[in-house]
Amino acid sequence: MPVAVDGRRRLQPEERRRLLLTYAVEVFARRGIGRGGHTEIAEMGGVSVATVFNYFKTREALVEAVLGDVENYLISLAEEVYATEDNPIQAIRTHIKGFLNACEENPSYIKVWLEWSASVRDETWPSYLEFQNRLLEMIAKQVDKGVKKGLLEPGLAPKERARWALGNAQMLVSMVFDPNGKPRGMEKMVERGFDHILGVKE
Repeated sequence: MPVAVDGRRRLQPEERRRLLLTYAVEVFARRGIGRGGHTEIAEMGGVSVATVFNYFKTREALVEAVLGDVENYLISLAEEVYATEDNPIQAIRTHIKGFLNACEENPSYIKVWLEWSASVRDETWPSYLEFQNRLLEMIAKQVDKGVKKGLLEPGLAPKERARWALGNAQMLVSMVFDPNGKPRGMEKMVERGFDHILGVKE
């Protein structure tokens, strides 16, 4: 059991790393992938800069950890949906709704994702493409299942429909984060739009 200090339990190293990583995602969401750093994380966490460096030895390691955490969050969201929903159309709809909920419940993760998805710098773009391909494969698998079950129109390849669907995620974020508020009836509009992209049969 960790020793208590000032009535508070001393965190185990893995707990401390997890907490600092959560702060790091928030800092990156506010400051940007290119500007967020150890100092801001230390200030948010109430620890020394040296402590943050103890867990993330270099700026490159910090960026890799933050982007990896964002990737794990969004991949887990998708995997949970696709592992429990048998109907492929409903599974994709639930995935989209889960993503929209994440925009409001965990906006820092979505904001970092949004910048990452639009940043073609050599140090971050290859990792984004790998992450994107993982999501595309999951969505395309559902599209393929939907076509085979007769729920989706034949035509555009499943991977291409998945690309169109994933590409529209940036548009969804811009609507959720609109300072004037989300458009009225957004949820229904989103469902109709994605049904059209995916080729859902009437």
